[in-house]
Amino acid sequence: MDRKIVSKIVKASGVSSGEMILIHFWGEDADKEIANNFMTAVADTGATPVLLQQSRSVNRDIFLTAKESCYNEQYFDLFTKFDAVLDVFAYQPVILGFEIDPDKFELYRRYMAQLFSKLMNCKRFTQIRIPTTANAEESGLDPQDYILRMEKAYDVDYAAVYEACRQAKDRFEGVDKVLLHTGKDSELSFELADRVWHIDAGDGDLPCGEIYIAPVENKTRGTVYFEAFYLDGTKYEQVLLHIANGQIRGSSHPEITAFFEKQPLENKVVCELGFGMNPNVTELCGYTVLDEKMCGTFHIAVGANNMFGGTNAALEHIDFVGHGTILVPGEQ
Repeated sequence: MDRKIVSKIVKASGVSSGEMILIHFWGEDADKEIANNFMTAVADTGATPVLLQQSRSVNRDIFLTAKESCYNEQYFDLFTKFDAVLDVFAYQPVILGFEIDPDKFELYRRYMAQLFSKLMNCKRFTQIRIPTTANAEESGLDPQDYILRMEKAYDVDYAAVYEACRQAKDRFEGVDKVLLHTGKDSELSFELADRVWHIDAGDGDLPCGEIYIAPVENKTRGTVYFEAFYLDGTKYEQVLLHIANGQIRGSSHPEITAFFEKQPLENKVVCELGFGMNPNVTELCGYTVLDEKMCGTFHIAVGANNMFGGTNAALEHIDFVGHGTILVPGEQ
């Protein structure tokens, strides 16, 4: 990822002059140029960059010898001073990647839990996946294909993406119900009540470009059709989902029906409705991080939504992306 794109990301995240910005970097020294580029871009805005590197190899050595007294409240209070966090990862965060004694690993686990409890209280927390071979592993894509798709998705006009998101959000302001038409004759209705639409145009989970809302959990009903449907690493084609009282009750594919029958109630709840707004994501590839941002797509999710205005707490949050038409009742 070149410096030009890094600079665009930093500006889109909302960094402004005079702020204190933590660059929370997950990677080894071999990838540290990435962190350095973010530091430089932050300084260029007039803000103050501070680097905290989470290297797996260094953390292994530290927590093999660390004592309970090493990380006390005085240490964690240092992280209450930041205006924003840029959480930049060259590989999957938090995972240590090494076997250490259980008591030492417990200290590491508590360290991470306490650290994130402070970081999440900052005014802004932006997650940035770096297009690397290591990050490609979770995508299911060929590494080179993953890197090209991600870099293209990052290299957008962020102001234009935000404006498109704002206009879409304005369309639904004050609307209590919307209808999603898919396939030939499938219709899914969502009750929105007092729920709030959110914009992700650079200050949330990158690559960005979507608006989304937590619909009323027990009010979604009808059917929804997907040309391609990815579940648990498997691609299904021409899938119809049946939804009643906000829960997935069945599917045109027995394997999908069986999957949801085994799930606890909270993992069957339709918890999100969203629309992609990133013009540089131009085709579905099965990697939700990209697919849900594609212009002209919708996505629904099942599982947790209590972090963005809903009431359903769950261990899972699974998105499904498709093509359709959204209507406010009364529109043609």
